Amino acid sequence: MPESRDTSSGFKTTTILLIAGVVIAIIIGILFFVGYNGILKFVFILLQILMVAGILFLLAYLFYHLFLKKHKYDVIYVNKQKLVKAGTLIKRPFLKDFYVSGDRGHSRGLVGTIAGYVRIQVLTRNYIYKEKVDDKTGLTFKELVTIPNDRGEQIPQYELEKQEQDVFIVKPKGLTSLFSDPLVIRLSPDEHDDLIGDVCAFGISLIPISEFWYLNSDHLDVRKIDFGILKEAERGVAFVTMTDMKELVDRATGINAQHKRNIEQKSLVELPETRQVGQTGVYG
Repeated sequence: MPESRDTSSGFKTTTILLIAGVVIAIIIGILFFVGYNGILKFVFILLQILMVAGILFLLAYLFYHLFLKKHKYDVIYVNKQKLVKAGTLIKRPFLKDFYVSGDRGHSRGLVGTIAGYVRIQVLTRNYIYKEKVDDKTGLTFKELVTIPNDRGEQIPQYELEKQEQDVFIVKPKGLTSLFSDPLVIRLSPDEHDDLIGDVCAFGISLIPISEFWYLNSDHLDVRKIDFGILKEAERGVAFVTMTDMKELVDRATGINAQHKRNIEQKSLVELPETRQVGQTGVYG
């Protein structure tokens, strides 16, 4: 079987050599026609052009980002920012650093400095079960309670419960924390030690889920995590929808002063077609 040859590396080498040859030829041509001082002047002009182009690009990007770009509303990120604001509203100097405990073979690990703390309540979903007795064995077992919908599908029934949750706003150590958002770590009160000094979470690592961080022992708990995040998102969407509906109602009823002025200004403008038809009717 003939050996296969890698032609990609040879092509890359040829391309690099070709580009290098073109650059050297350009430099030699500039030196030959304009001399050493001319090439320094050329480099200086080139740097000025690049600097002006960079400033223009930055201004264009800022204009696009501030005025033209359509920013989507991320309700989960908004909820995260609200938790950060609530956690840092009250200063808690008795809280220091945040750790995870690790396991038997590993010591605890530092996550960062605690910048804020708040205790909230979250909704959890608990499925409803009923006890039944097996006719053959006589053993008792639990069966999930379901109710059929309009299409005949069996829908599991559940109850909503409230549970307390501790939210820690943690800033990682190092310079990278200056250019990133703080970590929002959500734990049950029994998943960490006392709220004095350094706080240690009882786990090996932290797992990001959506905009938040949870212990590795909880990241697959849909009942505890996913349901709570989705209910918070539904609540935020409902509030935003009501705000948008109020603005539409204000415009429709004329309560919105700015919109009303815009309508009045448009009604004062006489269209050219209408003016021409009027003149034809008078003088025709």
